[in-house]
Amino acid sequence: MFKHEERENERAKQIFRRLNFLLILIFLVFALIIFRLSYIQVVKGEEYTVKASRKSDQKVAIPAMRGNIYDRNGNLIVHSRGSFAAVFREQDDMDKEHFIAVATKLEKTLSGTTKEGLLEKMDVGLQYKNGQVVKVPRMTSKFLEKDLKYDLTQQEIAYLAEHRTELKGVTVVTKPIREYDKKQVAVQAVGYVRPFNVADNQGIEFYRQQKDFYLPNQMVGYDGIERSYEEELRGENGYRIYQVAADQSIVRQIAEVPPKPGNNLYLSVDQRVQLETSMFIKNFLPKLRATGKNVGSAKNVYVVAMEVKTGKIVAMVSYPEYDPNIWAAGPDLKTYEKNQFSFTNGTIRSAPHDVRPKTGNAAVMENYKHPASIVPAGSVVKPSTVLMGLAEGVIYPGQYWSDPGAYRYGGASDVIRNDSGHNYGSLNPQIAIQKSSNTYMAYVGHQLSRKHKKNSVPVLQKYLHAFGLGVKTGVDLPGESSGGEDFLTMNKKYGPLAAMVQSSFGQQGRYTTMQLAQYAATIANKGVRLKPQVVDRIVDSKGKTIRALKPEVLNKLDVPDSYWNIVHRGMVMVTQPGGTANRVFAGFPYSVAAKTGTSQQDIYVPDSIDFSKKVNWHKYREINNGVFISFAPADNPKLAVAVVVPEGGYGSGSAGQVARAVYDIYEKYIGLGPTDKPYNPATAVPGGIDAKKEKKAGAGEQVQKESRSQR
Repeated sequence: MFKHEERENERAKQIFRRLNFLLILIFLVFALIIFRLSYIQVVKGEEYTVKASRKSDQKVAIPAMRGNIYDRNGNLIVHSRGSFAAVFREQDDMDKEHFIAVATKLEKTLSGTTKEGLLEKMDVGLQYKNGQVVKVPRMTSKFLEKDLKYDLTQQEIAYLAEHRTELKGVTVVTKPIREYDKKQVAVQAVGYVRPFNVADNQGIEFYRQQKDFYLPNQMVGYDGIERSYEEELRGENGYRIYQVAADQSIVRQIAEVPPKPGNNLYLSVDQRVQLETSMFIKNFLPKLRATGKNVGSAKNVYVVAMEVKTGKIVAMVSYPEYDPNIWAAGPDLKTYEKNQFSFTNGTIRSAPHDVRPKTGNAAVMENYKHPASIVPAGSVVKPSTVLMGLAEGVIYPGQYWSDPGAYRYGGASDVIRNDSGHNYGSLNPQIAIQKSSNTYMAYVGHQLSRKHKKNSVPVLQKYLHAFGLGVKTGVDLPGESSGGEDFLTMNKKYGPLAAMVQSSFGQQGRYTTMQLAQYAATIANKGVRLKPQVVDRIVDSKGKTIRALKPEVLNKLDVPDSYWNIVHRGMVMVTQPGGTANRVFAGFPYSVAAKTGTSQQDIYVPDSIDFSKKVNWHKYREINNGVFISFAPADNPKLAVAVVVPEGGYGSGSAGQVARAVYDIYEKYIGLGPTDKPYNPATAVPGGIDAKKEKKAGAGEQVQKESRSQR
């Protein structure tokens, strides 16, 4: 028992000793901490106070001024300038009441604004509708800076600075504004700019790789020339180094590296030809629609005028156009919906039908009822069919073929007919082009399929690609389409015979207007395909030419000159008595080589635009598209013109009339002779083509019908 008590006492003593040791240790630790704090405060206090008040250096970027864009004669199309702007940046602790309060206060301060418009520009998911604030989808990401107003006055800047606490989220910044010519010169080709963070947020790979070059809100090229020549236009940002105190106030500027301005671009586009062509189209379309129900929906026109010997684009019209200055502050929803059908450059990729004034779901459904800008080429491919037939030895220069009026191939139901059932009698290659004979082309396609059998379609593709059809033209613009080769699908489904016959007269290929212009220029150049060029030269900010773009040959189709002469002759006969474009070029002082096209297209529409459910498609109607290719003068080609008028009816009465206007305008300002006319600055802003020429090219005249492509 006593031993047990002794053991317990011994255990208690051990615990007591351990507790004493722990208390002493804790005391020593606290004593050390107190000593250290005293040392820091008393002994080192002054030293640390000095360190705390030391200044730091901060680098602040200076955005470079973006380069200007001019037309070929030096007329300014696009430039940049600095502007004080009010911007809004949303923060997490802001609510609906704050947004409304800010918009209401700013309405009284920023002249020309309303609280409704400001709330919409703030893009916080709220809008005024019928006097009430309602929820709406955001147009951009929450974290992005929203521009409220540019070109602030000194009074507005002072007010915003004085009331920063009341207007939380609103600041004044200096921004370069990109200004576009109000005359709307080649707007889709020129393109537009958006803030870098918008471009980066859209996943554009170029900008993801170039983050170090830009500030988050710096304007960058988003489409057109602005995008494809971004590295030339952007310049190089500079910076200032400031000495900044601990409270972040600036003590002084230490150094400055000025920004390097971007280079300037001079386009190959002639402002006079571009603007007057657009003006003609604007006046022409209502007259065309008034001629009959088959063209009543023609609201879009696509034109490319390309100089044959250089590949330079003189005019590129994607109609309708719009004012690209809406992108300066970012368009609101109403402005976006009003202009969205004009944004896309329909000369190089698929652009929608202009369904205005419809908006929303009604606009989406209406768009399905009309063709886009890339339509079946129709009869304009017939010169390539003849050239291929001659080169492959299935037809001959002096050979005549008797038109049966209806050409049968394959099964009993496989029949190709000429427009309106015409029988053109005895045809040689030139007359077949002049009359636009479907049966003759079907015969050529049939003979090619007999000769090459399974290799027929690859042979066809080889020739078409050599002309620039079905491949990208290489034009210096982003987002170019290679068109559509529907004959490949037909070949898989029905075999080479059907594919070759159906493609021979233009119903199995869909091409852009740029491709058609390159195709026409390649015919004019007897097989030499040049790269289309929209930029003529690049000049630095001091006026020194850095690079002048030279003609670039993409490929050459090696065919005997005599075959090219036959095709040229046939195309010239198109614009002469008996040809499908005879009246179009009546009285024109130069010989024009051309080919009309009227492509048939079936339009299919869905029964609903809710594609989350099963959607059924049905044939809505059949329409005719007007297509036209040409070059002039025929004996010494200088200019090639291609025109597409979706739902324009016969090619000669729609696209052909526009092409004639382009030649008149080009002759007026530049000249189709071997030497260009001297530039007259007084003509920089055209006044429109005169009434006599407008009447001559008007759609109200009786249209010379041309042979229509048949399916």
